[in-house]
Amino acid sequence: MNDTMPARVADFVRAHPLCDMLGLNLTHPRFAIDHIDLGKCDESTCRGDFVKFAEWGMRVVMCKGGPVLYDDNFAALWPRQPEHRRGRAQAEPLYLSSAYKHPTQVVLALLDRFLCDVEANADKVRLVHTVTDLDKAARDGVVALLMGSNRADWFGDVPGVLRMAARLGLRMITLNGSGRELGWDGHDIARGSGGLSDLGATMIDQMNRSGILIDLAHTNEASSLDIIAHSQRPVIDSHSNPRALEESTRNTSDAVMRALADRGGLLGIMPGIARPQGEQPYTAVDADQLAGVMRHIDYAVDVMGIEGVGIGTHFNSASLPWLIEAVLEGGYAEADAAKIFGGNYMRVLREVLPA
Repeated sequence: MNDTMPARVADFVRAHPLCDMLGLNLTHPRFAIDHIDLGKCDESTCRGDFVKFAEWGMRVVMCKGGPVLYDDNFAALWPRQPEHRRGRAQAEPLYLSSAYKHPTQVVLALLDRFLCDVEANADKVRLVHTVTDLDKAARDGVVALLMGSNRADWFGDVPGVLRMAARLGLRMITLNGSGRELGWDGHDIARGSGGLSDLGATMIDQMNRSGILIDLAHTNEASSLDIIAHSQRPVIDSHSNPRALEESTRNTSDAVMRALADRGGLLGIMPGIARPQGEQPYTAVDADQLAGVMRHIDYAVDVMGIEGVGIGTHFNSASLPWLIEAVLEGGYAEADAAKIFGGNYMRVLREVLPA
């Protein structure tokens, strides 16, 4: 537990499971280029690592990578950025040559790098494959990590690739980034969207059977509504906000929010809390930004009910203590705040993950 937390927040975190529906970015250049050691605490940044997740009282964290390549020009510029942090002194390169990389290779390479860190830090974290793993991590006092991926181009129309990833422990797929996929359309596709295709329905069925959580965060409305209706398991939107309050195709309409709630799903509110300059550790959070997050939470609760709302910080778990304090002071009973900050997500995981 972080000793700098206000006493009320520290008591809350001790009493209730704290979950981030999107807490660690495995595609970030600090990981993909610099190859940071996630088992080593880096106090110079607000970005999370295995040690700080434990200090912050995190119980469950979703860690997600995707098929993104950084070319030589970006890799050369990256060390000049204020958020750059040096990685391992002796790092294995992610790629050994400039040969063309297929998206499947990129995803597997990033997830392997993450799994190597998990395996080296069994005293701090546990990769969750099943509900049993989730419970054992809690009993053993280690942070439960879930492994997710981005987009569908890396598995495409091959059920076997999806099943292989599930065997490795993949437990969430954010179905889209943008544009058209074989099975569904991204948030930026409005004209001519056909929603969920027959191929997409087959892959959704496979995700249900494999215990993979389906994430609609970047999927358009027509596809989202079709997927919610078709899936035999609850579906989530891991990191979005109500579109009624913040007009953007990346945000979630009332219709999708209601459909999620009606089928036992979840909207992960994405706190609009800026990271400090150079991604330094937080010392405070802007009050106006916190008020904006509270408006989103209040609206989502009004539309979906308290059971339909969670938190997906978009890789900013460090901001959670301030947000917890704001929710507790904003009139929410402790039991309801506990649902928002972890209880609802744990419920969905227990319905989706293998036993």
